[in-house]
Amino acid sequence: MIHRRDFVKASAAAALCSLARSGYAQEIGLAPQRPVSFDERSVLLNGRRMLLACGEIHYPRSTRAMWPTLLERSKSLGLNSVATYVFWNVHETSRGVYDFSGDRDLGHYLDLCQHNGLAVFLRVGPYICAEWNYGGYPPYLRDEPGIVIRTMSKPYTDRVQAFLERLAEVVRPRLASNGGPIILVQVENEYANVAKRYGDAGQEYLRWIVELAQRLGYASVPTTTCEGGAQGAIETSNGFIIPPERIAKVRQSHPGTPLLWTELYPSWYRVWGGRNTPGRDVRSIAGGVLDFISRGGSGFNYYPWHGGSNFGRTSMYLQTTSYDYSAPLDEFGAITASGVCLGRLHAVLHEHTSLLLEGDRSENTAGSQRTTTWRLGQDELHLVQNEVQEPSPGQDFIAFMNWNAQASLVNAKGETLFDTNAAHEAVARSFVASTWKPVTQAHAEPLQWLSFDEPMPADRPDAGIVSLEPVEQLSLTKDATDYCWFSTVVQVDDDGPQEILIPYGADFFYLFVDDRLVATSRLPLSEDRGAITPDDPAHPRVVANVSEVGHEHGFQHRFTLPTLTAGAHRIDLLSTALGMIKGDWQIASPMNFERKGIWQGVFLNGTPVRNWTMRSGLIGEKQNLYAGQPHPRWNSPNQPRPLRWYKTEIRIPADVLKTNAVFRLDAAGLGKGMIWVNGNAVGRHWLIAASNPSGALSQRYYHVPAGWLRASNRIVIFEEQAASPSSAQLEMRT
Repeated sequence: MIHRRDFVKASAAAALCSLARSGYAQEIGLAPQRPVSFDERSVLLNGRRMLLACGEIHYPRSTRAMWPTLLERSKSLGLNSVATYVFWNVHETSRGVYDFSGDRDLGHYLDLCQHNGLAVFLRVGPYICAEWNYGGYPPYLRDEPGIVIRTMSKPYTDRVQAFLERLAEVVRPRLASNGGPIILVQVENEYANVAKRYGDAGQEYLRWIVELAQRLGYASVPTTTCEGGAQGAIETSNGFIIPPERIAKVRQSHPGTPLLWTELYPSWYRVWGGRNTPGRDVRSIAGGVLDFISRGGSGFNYYPWHGGSNFGRTSMYLQTTSYDYSAPLDEFGAITASGVCLGRLHAVLHEHTSLLLEGDRSENTAGSQRTTTWRLGQDELHLVQNEVQEPSPGQDFIAFMNWNAQASLVNAKGETLFDTNAAHEAVARSFVASTWKPVTQAHAEPLQWLSFDEPMPADRPDAGIVSLEPVEQLSLTKDATDYCWFSTVVQVDDDGPQEILIPYGADFFYLFVDDRLVATSRLPLSEDRGAITPDDPAHPRVVANVSEVGHEHGFQHRFTLPTLTAGAHRIDLLSTALGMIKGDWQIASPMNFERKGIWQGVFLNGTPVRNWTMRSGLIGEKQNLYAGQPHPRWNSPNQPRPLRWYKTEIRIPADVLKTNAVFRLDAAGLGKGMIWVNGNAVGRHWLIAASNPSGALSQRYYHVPAGWLRASNRIVIFEEQAASPSSAQLEMRT
C-alpha cells in the first residue's frame, strides 16, 4: 500500500526534478545537448569553465531525512558540487538482490543535489575504501569460487559487471548528458596502493573497468580514476596537500586533462584505541586550496565535507562508529567554524573564477615566499603565500597536517580579498557553537533499565556446527553478525597455570573457562595487522604497500590462564568482529583472504586442541531483542556481568521533537557492544581509551538521528563486558 504522505512526497520530488532538469540544467550548463567536456585547464559545462568547489557527503552516513539540510547548508557555504562514493554493499544486500529504497535511495539523493543546484562527482567504485566495511564490497564476494578481488579474475569481474549494469539504471538518467547533475564519474579508487601485488593483470583490470564504464554509458560524462589509474580517464590526486612534484607527475602521465584534487583531508579518521587526531587548522586547509589553484588546479573536494556516522555494522575493521573527521559540517550536520571560514574562501573563488581559470598565470619566488599572478584583460589577481614543502622523514603527522599555509589573495588595487589568518581570526571571534544538554523526559522519572542475560553456549538450544578443527567465522556468519562462539572441552594433565594460543584469530576474543570469564585479547589492536596467513614458500607473498610489513603475528592471541586443576574443563571463546577490512594492506593479502574468528587452530600448552563446536550469533539477536520483540525473561538488573542485554524507554516532550534539535547518546559507564534506538542500529560502542597521552576515549558519544525518535523511545544495548548503562543518557543540541 502507498500511503498518502509517500505519494505526496513522490509527486513533489518528481515535480522538483522536472523543474531542475529544465531550469537548473540550463543555469550551470547541463543541457542534454551539451555534454560535459574538459581540457588541461578545467572541466567545462556547456563551454563554460567550472572551478569545482566540491564536498564529499556519503548518503549512507546520514539518513534520508538529513539529506536536504546537509545539501542546503553545503550550497550556502559556497559548494557548487558534491561528491559521493556508491556503496556496493549497501545496494546489493545479498548476491543478486538489490535495494535502492529508503536511506539507500541513491536516485533520490542525486535528485536532491540537482534541486539544490549542486553538480555531482559520482565515485562508483566498485572498490571505495572509505573506512567502510570490506571497502564497499558485499561480503558474499569473498566466497565466490576461484575469486581474486581487484584484479582480472573472472568471478570478480562478472560480479562487478552485474552490479555496474544494475547501477547504470539509476545513474544514466542523472548524467549531465541527459540533463542530470552528474558531471564526473570515478571508477576504481587508489589502485596505486595495491598495484604491485597484481602486476600486469591489475593493469588489465584497470583498462577493463574504464572500458566497461564507457560501454555502460557512464562515460557520456568524463571518467576519472584517482591515485593510480588507466589511460582514457582523468587522473586525480589525494592528500593533505598536493605538492608541485606530484602535480608534475600527473601532468606528465595524463597530458591534456585538468588537475583535480579528489580528497582534501580536514583531519583524519579514528580507530578504536588509536590516536585521536585533532581537527586540522583551517588556515592550512584554505592555504592548501589556494596553493593548488596557483599551480593550475581547477577542482578540489573536501574528504569529507560531512563525515557522518557508521551506523550499525558498516564501519571497516577497527573504525569508530563516528566518522566526524572534524569536517566542515559536523557529524550531526551543523556548520562548524572551519565551514564558515571556508565558505568565505569559496565566495571569493567563485567571484574570480574566470580570471583564475582563463587568465595568464605567472609566478615568482623570493626566499620562502611565492607570489602567483593571474591577468585577464584589465583584471589582475595576486596570491602571496609561503612555499609548500613535502613532509620530511619522521616529521610528526599533526605538524605536517597543519603546515604553515599563510596566504593572501590581493586584487589589482591592492585590496585583500581573502587572508587565511584574518579569516580564521574573524570567525574565531564571532563563531559560537551551541552546547549539549540532557534531554528532560516528558514525565521526569529516571530511566528504568531491564536486563536479559545472554546464554552461554552450553545453555543454548542450537546444536551448533561440530568439527575437528575450528571453522573460520565468516564462512558461518556471512558477516550478518559480529559474534561467533568456539567451544570445546580440554583435559588438563597437571594442576597449575595454563597457556592457550591462537596463532591466527580475529578480531577480539573473550575466553571463558567453565562459564567464567578469565581473559580477553590484549590491546591495542593494530589497524594494519600484517600477514593473515602463514608464509607459503610455493606462493611467495608480494608486498604491495609499506603498511603490510609493520607487524608480525598481528593475528596472534595468547592467553595465560589462572591455575586450573587437573581434569576436564569447558573452554568457550567468544569471537567478536570489529568490521571487515577496507583494503589489502590491512592483511598483506588480496581482500578475498579476509578472515574472522579462528582459522589455524588453537593450542593448549603447545598441544593442538581438537573437537570444536561453533555457534553463530547471539540468542538475543536471533530473538530480535533490539527490535522490541516481547520476551518473558527481562528482569531488573543485578550486579553487572558480561554478556547482558539492557533496555529502557525514554519519553521526549512533543515541543522538543518539533524543534531542529539533534541528539546523541552519552554512553558513560558502558564497555563494548552494540546500541539500538527504536530498532535502528546506532552502531558499535567501545569506551576504550585513545592512545593520546590525555587518556580521552576513542568515542563516548553516539549520534541518534532525530528522524529515528518519537514520543516514546526504546533503547536497547548489548553489553559484552561487566558494565552498566545506569549513567548513560540521551542529550540534545539545537
